[in-house]
Amino acid sequence: MTVLVQAEQQNTDLDEKLERLETLLRSMGRVLIGYSGGVDSAMLAVAAHRVLGENAIAVTADSESYATGELAAASDITQLFGIRHVVVRTAELDNPEYARNPPNRCYFCKQELFTHMQRLAAEMKVEHILYGQNADDAGDFRPGAQAASDYGVRAPLMEAGLTKADIRELARRWEVPVWNRPAMACLSSRFPYGTAITAEDLRMVDQAEKHLRQCGYIQLRTRHHVDLARIELLAADLDQLLQNPALRAQIAAAFAGFGYQHITADLRGFRSGSMNEVLLPAAARADETLGRARQALAFLGPCELGAREQMLCLRLEEQAMFALADQARRQALVVRLEDLGFRYLALDLNPLD
Repeated sequence: MTVLVQAEQQNTDLDEKLERLETLLRSMGRVLIGYSGGVDSAMLAVAAHRVLGENAIAVTADSESYATGELAAASDITQLFGIRHVVVRTAELDNPEYARNPPNRCYFCKQELFTHMQRLAAEMKVEHILYGQNADDAGDFRPGAQAASDYGVRAPLMEAGLTKADIRELARRWEVPVWNRPAMACLSSRFPYGTAITAEDLRMVDQAEKHLRQCGYIQLRTRHHVDLARIELLAADLDQLLQNPALRAQIAAAFAGFGYQHITADLRGFRSGSMNEVLLPAAARADETLGRARQALAFLGPCELGAREQMLCLRLEEQAMFALADQARRQALVVRLEDLGFRYLALDLNPLD
């Protein structure tokens, strides 16, 4: 099958899925859409508006767990397409079950939003509440999906069989500004499970990620380990950071000003949902493998090592940091350290003297 024929077949498949989506939406009559401003919920809101017009109403939660600028960006899209938009103030942190940050934290977040949306639906005489889960999300660990099931919230993108790639393609066709935007998640997803979430710590993460974006990084995460920040960047961006002592020093100084004592970059780089990795069984206790980790790092020269559960904390000389800017060398080291049971490899941005 030629590339052209494959592309035509993909377009046909996508058009069929879109027709299923529009039929679903048309049958609902009037809907509220849980809308964060990310590509999935934005595309769903635009699709619903195309079919239902004023009867499609986007609902956005405003809380401490959303990054600076997210609400304004979400509002810009609804204004661009003329979508009715309601903002509700949610209070996830007031729920102790959410604040203690268990693995099913997202359940309590969605519970808070859906509770507000149910009240709105009753006031506005709306029968259907929707959210942006897609067909690719079905097999993931998603407590929010359980909340949706419990509250009778439907996922028409998933029902129509639309994948992440399908959604981005439709958003591109319709010129939805976030069609190529990196996946986002609320700031609470930066906290290891079991680490309490507070408004103050959420502000630290928000400031840190805002600073990294100002440095030019687009796809990133700042994982919050209380006094330690673990930055995740794409491989090419990590290469550049490791080769730039001045930038590393500048980021470290800024993060220290936000309240972090240890500022690190994860040698494994960016991966969405990395906090779920600790839910997998560890190969071994990290504190029992420091000796073997030191052997794996011997080729880099002097180093300081420490372990926090499944995280290896390391500090190296400047020359060794330059050496790890080579992706092949870094990946080989990552594999060896992962085999020892370390899920996270936190390299201090301040080198050894």
